[in-house]
Amino acid sequence: MSENQHTSDNRHHLAIWCRAEVFTFGALTTPPPPDITPASLKSIVKYMKKSSTAGYPKMNYMLWRHIACSKLHMSEELAWMYFETYSMLTNTSAQRRTQTDIQMAKASTTTEIERLKDSRKVDSLAFILLLFLQSFHQIDLKSTLSRDEWPSRKRNSDLDARKNRIYDEQSHQLFLQAHLDDLLNIVSETPESNNHENVQSATLSMDAVTALSYIFEGTLHDSLRKIVPLHAILQNASIQHEIGVNKSVVPFKNLSNLIRRSLIANPFQVGQTMKRGTLLPLPFNNPTHEQRSGRVLCNANFADESHRFVLMTMINRSLSDQQSTEITNSEFRIHRCSYSYIYILAPLRCVEVRKCHNVTIVLGAVETTLKVTDCENVSISAVCRRLLISQCRSSSFYIHTPTRPLIQLNCASLLFAPYNASHIELPEQMERVGLCKELNLWNKPLVTHPAGYVDEQPWSLLPPDDFYPISSIRLEDQQTDGLIPLPSEYQSAIDKRQKSISSLANEITAAQLNPEQRQRFQRFVVSNFEAWLDATGNAKILNHLSSLQQQ
Repeated sequence: MSENQHTSDNRHHLAIWCRAEVFTFGALTTPPPPDITPASLKSIVKYMKKSSTAGYPKMNYMLWRHIACSKLHMSEELAWMYFETYSMLTNTSAQRRTQTDIQMAKASTTTEIERLKDSRKVDSLAFILLLFLQSFHQIDLKSTLSRDEWPSRKRNSDLDARKNRIYDEQSHQLFLQAHLDDLLNIVSETPESNNHENVQSATLSMDAVTALSYIFEGTLHDSLRKIVPLHAILQNASIQHEIGVNKSVVPFKNLSNLIRRSLIANPFQVGQTMKRGTLLPLPFNNPTHEQRSGRVLCNANFADESHRFVLMTMINRSLSDQQSTEITNSEFRIHRCSYSYIYILAPLRCVEVRKCHNVTIVLGAVETTLKVTDCENVSISAVCRRLLISQCRSSSFYIHTPTRPLIQLNCASLLFAPYNASHIELPEQMERVGLCKELNLWNKPLVTHPAGYVDEQPWSLLPPDDFYPISSIRLEDQQTDGLIPLPSEYQSAIDKRQKSISSLANEITAAQLNPEQRQRFQRFVVSNFEAWLDATGNAKILNHLSSLQQQ
């Protein structure tokens, strides 16, 4: 085989795509500060390299805070939020995450907390690239504030959207195709004169290519089981020969051309999962036959463990309990579900809840981000590293998280409460994903409105008297005592309620009712309870539970 044929074969098999996680959970819906532009980010890279050990190749938070507040004119809260976003999307060990959280929990003064923050570091170039991706969501505030942005139940609009459906992974691909040169230029070595000709003749170091691996990955062998980051692709001899890599220096123009002609939509996300994925069985028979088009799809049949993706869609008026080993450590998306109870107690990498209404969702431990978008009247219980909420209203969040929940645009009537669920495997799951029970910032949401935006307070804390704990629907998973300590006011409310129940039981016993009175009292209680079940729709849920136990 000739050298040209060999190069052509490798080009044919090469496929590059962007990592979905950095877009879905790293590019925040809130528009970035106006001072974050390709030119300013390029200047920041030069500034970091001049700052020696404080800025390059690792940048500490102290330097980033100075750049963010003094140069980019953002608040300290926003600066720390971006810094945390990068950290949680990297493959830091669970033990290290836990140790860092415990240290923050033990810090008793503001000075100690700031000292711990200042000691944190990120990869400089990759972090700057994440800031560039914040421009992915360029929101028209007028359209965002329109009522049409709220979840709509009009089926006609849904059908029209399906005719011209574009999946998230295709949007990510189109964004990179349009802005690839800007992205590469930020981390490239260019002459002082920044005209188009000089940019095209610029070069990238292998450090810059490694930073680009935060966004890009792919395969050289046409196999979705052999995924490598971008810098590993450029270690291939034929690829180096093709683009002219010389002494670890990569030509800007050749790398740009290589990525453009090899760039495809992420093959592990919604489109391919719906086309090639396997159906996960619903764990019960639906006696009411109201479950029409709902399904749960998983890509485990063609994806490796690090690219596992699960799509739960259109679950309606049902109860779903997912604990399959196929979903463990996956990216899980719950889409267009309504009037249902959904239990997912397996440890997950990240979760997105999108366009749901009137659902109760109970999750176990989520390693990185729980993102809730375009939802109404949802109740979510979860242990997660971050909660991110956008365009939601009239919803409750029972959360245990070591970071401040982020509330983005167009939210209203949100209630926050401590985590109210318990199941026997939760401690093991939290240890596995690097979450500890000592640090919990559930009651300190951060509203990330853009500059100049004024809105009413979109959130409040759930009154302790309205707080109720819940258990797993499976008896073998239920835990008698709460595994995560509750704030004193919420624990006191539970104790007071339990005391009232015990007092009522004692009064009934002391009343010494005769058999006829007992039967009348029992009929009264049962009839009122059944009326409440019918009025709330919980009678159907009990039917589902009954069918689950019969299997």
